[in-house]
Amino acid sequence: MHDLSDERFFQKHADFCAVFSNPNRLKLVDILAGGDTYTVSELEAEADLSQSAVSQHLKLMRDQGIVEREKRGVHSYYSLADERIVEGMKQIQAVLAERLD
Repeated sequence: MHDLSDERFFQKHADFCAVFSNPNRLKLVDILAGGDTYTVSELEAEADLSQSAVSQHLKLMRDQGIVEREKRGVHSYYSLADERIVEGMKQIQAVLAERLD
């Protein structure tokens, strides 16, 4: 396990969580939560975002280890790097839903 007194751990935690502070990135995670892989074009259509916005969000998410990219020929396919991300997101959504009721 990690040393919780280590400031670097808390900085990494903050950087990781900051990815989820953008509604468009949350939308992309929600789309990817189904377990399928998507191209940038498919995510663009599904999320109703521009290609450049999707690409920028995916790069940030890939840098933080939230999504993975698999190249197949000329296409890149994106998926969530860890299914626990979906579990965490569902927990937060459940808390939020209760508070909004």
